[in-house]
Amino acid sequence: MYLTGLIQRDRLFELVQRWFADRPEPGDGRFLTEVFIYESLVTRPGLRRFLADICGAVCPGPLRARRVFAKDAVREAIVASCREPDARARELFERWRRRPEDFFPGTPTDIILFQRPDGRLVGMTRIKRIRRIVEKASRRVSDRLAGAIGMTARSLAEKRARELGMPLERLISDAATMDADFAAAEEIISQAFRGAPRHFQPADLRIDDVIGAKFVGRPDTLVRLERAVAAYPGARITERKEHRGAYNDVNLLVDLELPPPGELIDALRGRDWSFAARRGLPPEQLAAEFPAYVESGARTVRCEVILTTWPELVESEFGRSLHEARILRQRHRAGYDGRIANNAAYLISYLMMLAISPETEVRALPFKMWGRYLPDMAETIIWRLFGVANGTAILDTFLLPPQEEDLSGEAALAGEG
Repeated sequence: MYLTGLIQRDRLFELVQRWFADRPEPGDGRFLTEVFIYESLVTRPGLRRFLADICGAVCPGPLRARRVFAKDAVREAIVASCREPDARARELFERWRRRPEDFFPGTPTDIILFQRPDGRLVGMTRIKRIRRIVEKASRRVSDRLAGAIGMTARSLAEKRARELGMPLERLISDAATMDADFAAAEEIISQAFRGAPRHFQPADLRIDDVIGAKFVGRPDTLVRLERAVAAYPGARITERKEHRGAYNDVNLLVDLELPPPGELIDALRGRDWSFAARRGLPPEQLAAEFPAYVESGARTVRCEVILTTWPELVESEFGRSLHEARILRQRHRAGYDGRIANNAAYLISYLMMLAISPETEVRALPFKMWGRYLPDMAETIIWRLFGVANGTAILDTFLLPPQEEDLSGEAALAGEG
């Protein structure tokens, strides 16, 4: 995966490539742990400043930043901000109050809300949760593999047609033969990962929305906001899209220049790193290695900037384009969900969970792109990262804990028959 919102995106991408080829190196686990401790500390201050400056350029006035960890709080802020809701908003808000269970209550998030002193919401920022990154990266791999396996299966069919002395268009294959072609193609692609650490290019696995910002306002205000983004020092719009349909907005990809490394390092000098003690690295090590991490990283990060109106924001959180429902639909649209895609998902999940677990060493990878595994095994491996030896067995135990029993009586009875 190529996460453009990270300053160490190139090094992380190289690590993922090696892992797909089953080539872990000493220090991989420590690096992953540092990525998911350092990156938000590096990028969040600049992102908050960017959002506050853009809001201030269009609608001057004091702002208050409030961090929330559940979508329920975001929805409450939206309702509180709509002082004079129209008929549609009143209908949706009433439905939410009457049947909150229809709106995915308790959905975790990590969002900073920017509000006026009177509570009115003007924008928000978020860093995508680990599970969502895993899902998105796995879909990228799946889409890439679908094309590769399809082309390989076609080449196998072409070979069979040549052996029969006919063009492919005239070859008629039954379902069993086509299934065999697909299985053979899948095996060829899976074996190609052995010792091939450049199986993907960054564009294949690029994810641009790890960091996100959203501005809310009237259509004329959004035009001025976009101009302010384009004119912002150290910001460059690399892509612009207009979404029209069930959900409408303007979507910008913005490369945002970070403060100089020295400024970032000085801002965290003397910081108490004990908050990360459960990640397996000593606080003094985190403090000592932070400067080198920043100085060796990229000087820009990419963020997704969404410009949306109040009616569209209401629809995305309460109505026709409910955000969580869109996520569920995305999860069921994989182009290929065979064993190689599953193995990639297992590896990416393991990578992410290792990064936030107390474990920092990778002696051997538990999954190979060419292997065969059940989800139960993957769950067991993840549990072990957090010190739970038999997590899946605990969940599967029926009523009584497993124990050794003397079955000699039963055996004797069985023998008497």
